[in-house]
Amino acid sequence: MLKILTLVGARPQFIKAAAISRAIKNSFSDKIEEVIVHSGQHYDANMSSVFFEELGLPVPNHIFKLQAQGHSGQTAEILNQLEKVLLNEKPNAFLVYGDTNTTLAGALAASKNHIPLIHVEAGLRSFNKTMPEEINRILTDHCSSLLFCPTKTAVHNLKVEGIDHSAEKCSANTPKVYSCGDIMYDNSLYFSKYVKADVLNKNSLENYLLFTMHRPSNTDEPHRLKSICRMLMCLADKHQKTIAFPVHPRTKKALLTHLNVKELDAFMHHRFVRVMEPVSFTDMIALEKNCEMVITDSGGVQKEAYFFEKPCLILRSETEWVEIVEQGVAAIVDVSEDKLNRSYDLLRSKSLTFPKLFGDGRSAEFICKKIVEEIQ
Repeated sequence: MLKILTLVGARPQFIKAAAISRAIKNSFSDKIEEVIVHSGQHYDANMSSVFFEELGLPVPNHIFKLQAQGHSGQTAEILNQLEKVLLNEKPNAFLVYGDTNTTLAGALAASKNHIPLIHVEAGLRSFNKTMPEEINRILTDHCSSLLFCPTKTAVHNLKVEGIDHSAEKCSANTPKVYSCGDIMYDNSLYFSKYVKADVLNKNSLENYLLFTMHRPSNTDEPHRLKSICRMLMCLADKHQKTIAFPVHPRTKKALLTHLNVKELDAFMHHRFVRVMEPVSFTDMIALEKNCEMVITDSGGVQKEAYFFEKPCLILRSETEWVEIVEQGVAAIVDVSEDKLNRSYDLLRSKSLTFPKLFGDGRSAEFICKKIVEEIQ
């Protein structure tokens, strides 16, 4: 029986971990024992514990209570607490997801303790090293023994950096690299069967655009934040479109901090802007499935828009998910009002197609199978 230590700490990781935990429970319970560690990176009721309940995730075996707030301090504190857990649990492998501070801390802890590291969602690159996530994902990939890539582009990115599939025994020096599809697609298919229209009815939503924003590059830069708010209000007024905005806690704090009273009132009480509290994963799926278009700076929401065949406007200067832009169903608009308007009109006017770029919805089973085969 393999003991796998799974590290999670932020909402996207809870969601991804649900797919793996479900696959272990349904098909690999006699081969894999999963020990879940919650780093505490996100630990308020709306962004953490409620997701464990909704997604059917096992209760974490270990939960950290973080004191640090900054990137370096947070990473160091998680790393320090992980050392103790690893010495106690003695896992056969360490599994991390994505590109957060939690992910990087897990990668360093595994590497320093000579434990094989499994990285799910490996190989993604924005090619912008000013993003904390870019540094986290690069370093994690270079510490990993077993890398699972959601797309062929991700496999190519790793190969360019010298991380190629090895024919030798799986290790950090001779890693195994697999294109497995996206486990977020697994979850979107699975949970879409259970979504209800309550969130739509509660907020009187129909014929609406879905807007999300949480990246520090947007929320912590007052000029960018104000520009995005202004762009969206102008777009909504021009097209008489409701904008549904489930507001991330850090985004709400940024709005209160960086907008003056007049600006804040104009945006938060705009006739077409529906500001909502953070929503559950299934409510988010309901919002994505029923909207006309998505406007976001979130990598995960970009993909989910694609899963549900919705065009997407990306509020960044780059994206890790280049496939959806190349497919012509998403556009990078950054904080340009002109690009936002032109791309909105273009995506509304053209016929869009959404081929299966992210696997068959069975990525978690593939990942578990390869873990059993490769981890000795």
